[in-house]
Amino acid sequence: MLERACWALACLSIVLYLAARMDAAINGGADLANATATSVAATTTADVAPAAPAADSAAPTPSVSGLLGSLEIPSLGLRTPLYSDSSEVNLNRGAGLIAGMAGPGEGGNLGVAAHRDGTFRPLQNIRVGDAIEVRTANFHYVYRVTSITVVDRSDAALLRRTDEPVITLVTCYPFRFVGPAPRRFVVRGLLDATHEATAAMTPPPREKPAAI
Repeated sequence: MLERACWALACLSIVLYLAARMDAAINGGADLANATATSVAATTTADVAPAAPAADSAAPTPSVSGLLGSLEIPSLGLRTPLYSDSSEVNLNRGAGLIAGMAGPGEGGNLGVAAHRDGTFRPLQNIRVGDAIEVRTANFHYVYRVTSITVVDRSDAALLRRTDEPVITLVTCYPFRFVGPAPRRFVVRGLLDATHEATAAMTPPPREKPAAI
């Protein structure tokens, strides 16, 4: 009887693990990319303001691996590599830029995605006013959180272009939901300061191995 109970518990654990990973694969990257494509297609020239002046005149060139720099939220103790796209490989290693949105130093809406069951799990404790920092080889950008929103997975309004330089962090929601997550947790921050990088401020970013 005890052996059967242990076996049933082990099977249940495997099923829950596979469901969580399937959710990550389905909703972590692909769904965000689709949402971005929808938002870009729905944005006409009438509602697109001119892009903000680029703060980074020497925007970093992605490395072969796509590593751009790092994303940090000091209040949460979060620091992760920032990659040039939100492919599954990159989301298993850290955070990635959302396709069709701005890059560091380009002005406009910088979109960043990461998994809720990994890199962005601490986001559930973020607060308005917290700092979000993006560090590249040349510049250090500091944003201040202005809003925290939960939206439907198909609602891409917050991914649209903006005339002011902002950052938008996106992950699946609820954080501890098992199976395909029905909603998205979105954090918006406004650029507060830009500094030139120094050796003391910005150590060389290190690659993070992809999760198996």
